Amino acid sequence: MQIIKQIWEKFQRVAELTLKILEEGIDLLSFEEKLWQELKSLGKEILREVLEAKDAYLREHREKRPGWEVVRRNDPKEVLTLFGLVSYKRTYYRHKETGERAYLIDRLVGYGPHTRVDPLVKAQVLEEAVELSYWKSGERAGKGNPEVVLSGEAVKKVVHNFTPAELPEPPKEKRRVKVLYVEADEDHVAGQDKKSHLPRLVYIHEGKEEVGKGRFKLKRPYYLGGLYPDTDELWLDVLTYIEEHYELHDIERIYLCGDGDRWIKRGLEFLPKSVFVLDLFHLDKYLVAALGKDKEAYGEIWAALRRGDRVGVEKVLKGAARQAETPGRRKAVRDCRRYINQNWEGITAYRLYPEAQLGVSAEAHVSHLYSARLSSRPMAWSTRGVDQMARLRVVKANGVSLREQYVARWREGLKALEIDKAAIEEERQRLRKVSGEVFDNLPALWGPVTSLTRALKALSRNIDLLW
Repeated sequence: MQIIKQIWEKFQRVAELTLKILEEGIDLLSFEEKLWQELKSLGKEILREVLEAKDAYLREHREKRPGWEVVRRNDPKEVLTLFGLVSYKRTYYRHKETGERAYLIDRLVGYGPHTRVDPLVKAQVLEEAVELSYWKSGERAGKGNPEVVLSGEAVKKVVHNFTPAELPEPPKEKRRVKVLYVEADEDHVAGQDKKSHLPRLVYIHEGKEEVGKGRFKLKRPYYLGGLYPDTDELWLDVLTYIEEHYELHDIERIYLCGDGDRWIKRGLEFLPKSVFVLDLFHLDKYLVAALGKDKEAYGEIWAALRRGDRVGVEKVLKGAARQAETPGRRKAVRDCRRYINQNWEGITAYRLYPEAQLGVSAEAHVSHLYSARLSSRPMAWSTRGVDQMARLRVVKANGVSLREQYVARWREGLKALEIDKAAIEEERQRLRKVSGEVFDNLPALWGPVTSLTRALKALSRNIDLLW
């Protein structure tokens, strides 16, 4: 096995490039570009050397592949990696007892028969696709390496085929709080079948804290989301999270905040000690539609709402209905009355419970987490696509690295690229010898004596110190 000698000689190119550039003179940016290109090429060659060396090791050591016999050698394979397209040759085997056929090196590193893209590239495009279109994510897969580009369709397959872990591991010690807030809303996303998808968003937090003058953030927020055709499943996930992270007997009240939709109020049946709080942003939209530019009536109805004066609210709305001049305005008044009647308890919660004055931010969260990627641009989504993207953006909002999670999932079934210790020690001894030879044979060291050449010659003479 000559892998270390071959790799070390390739490093000589980088060293020679560095010395040549320093000798000739070049600006830093040009040097950085040349070095980056050389290192990418070096990375591809090292990956190929490692794969082919391990393939050769398996072929030469029968005891490492019991039952497998060689069918043919040097079958080519290409895989797109972060360094670029890596081409290597491997051995094809057949199992004597089962008749199974396989490339053992591919199986060892986790490459299937149809694998054309390395998991690290897929992990990168997965994280990019949460923020960018599939097409742009594929372009940025290699982080500036123009050789590493995936099609939009390939990126879509990565997104569709990855299921993120949503609920985190329970903590060793549960938190103790008196009040929890659960806010909920949904987005409206255009579907490819011309129907609208409604991804749900629910998040749990402990209130707000000031982070600057007039600026606040949620305390310990945790997000859950996706299409959830059965919203009971969503509320069970919310309840599970609360039970696993908080001492329920310490909680005095859970405020469930939202626009009053039926699926949101359904959460009251799952969350203990819960009280519904209406999102006043949605109430205000109904009031503006019903009252138009009548500022006096607008002020009166808000005053009545704050007092909990249902009769006063009805009085203002009846007056607005009498003054309505168009069928559209009359309908807006009827809708407003219905909305207030259906959500009266959620409105009076502000007066009955001081903690409810915190305010609801669900609309803004939906805009930031969902709309920015799903509905703010003229795009049409499949059911699978919108559900996956909603869940991925929620996971990222929880501070989870999708790239790390993808790689960790892939790494679970991988085995180490082991070679026996005797061969490793032999290669280490060879490296000590070769490294000195490589340094001594750098052409740049043959020229005039400078402080740089003196330092490199000293390093070549004392290379054993590295080991």
